[in-house]
Amino acid sequence: MNLRNLRYFVAVARHGSFQKAAPRIHLTQPALSKAIQQLEEELDATLLVRSRPGNPASLTPAGELVLRRAERLLSENAAMLDDLARLKRQPQGELRLGLPPLAGIPQVARLLQTFRARYPLVQLRLFERGGCEQEEAVLRGDIEVAICLQPQRPELDSLLICEHPLRFALPLSHPLAGRASLKPAEVADLPWIRLEGASQVNRMAADAWLQAGLVPETYADSGHLGLCLSLVAAGCGLLILPEPWLPPIRPTSRWCRATIRR
Repeated sequence: MNLRNLRYFVAVARHGSFQKAAPRIHLTQPALSKAIQQLEEELDATLLVRSRPGNPASLTPAGELVLRRAERLLSENAAMLDDLARLKRQPQGELRLGLPPLAGIPQVARLLQTFRARYPLVQLRLFERGGCEQEEAVLRGDIEVAICLQPQRPELDSLLICEHPLRFALPLSHPLAGRASLKPAEVADLPWIRLEGASQVNRMAADAWLQAGLVPETYADSGHLGLCLSLVAAGCGLLILPEPWLPPIRPTSRWCRATIRR
């Protein structure tokens, strides 16, 4: 079906006559009349009751039906064209994004969800590595964007998306377990269990020890958070991580958390 002829028919129906509709759609009356005739032949139905030139053109029952459907059809067609134009303007391609270890932080998940909704044609490729490695990868061009804990390279632009305090994870068997906050000096008897791959977190934790005038003993390095927490629960040492990286404490957990107090 010719949408143009449908559009002409709607114009005649809205303006009430060929004479009024023709100049508004930039057609001569004979050309407009011919277009409506073609539409009627195509639909095998009389849509308009024609009277003398200059008099109103009234709709037949078939014309009223076609008018209702034609208005919806033309509206959908316009919406489709708008959507297609919007689609063509949207960014397309691939974005390589570096994520820190244990990137299941709620803010990161929501950020990725929002990005996907806003840029559905951009394919995300995610790379998980330590923060320092992320910055080097951006500088080399291996990735375009990185989510880091504390950017260190001044030549890179950065934007703060969330803030979280560092927490101690310490065994329930420790005398100070259950305190809401602790100073590094108060848990200096516990060696440090470090999470491999979390270079920026470990640097931040080392700074906290250093500011307290302490150099902690390192018990072990592990790339598995579950193992690190098992060692903590067994009383082997303590772990320092941002709050969202620590899993919920269960009734059977043998470890607790405390905010680092400077």
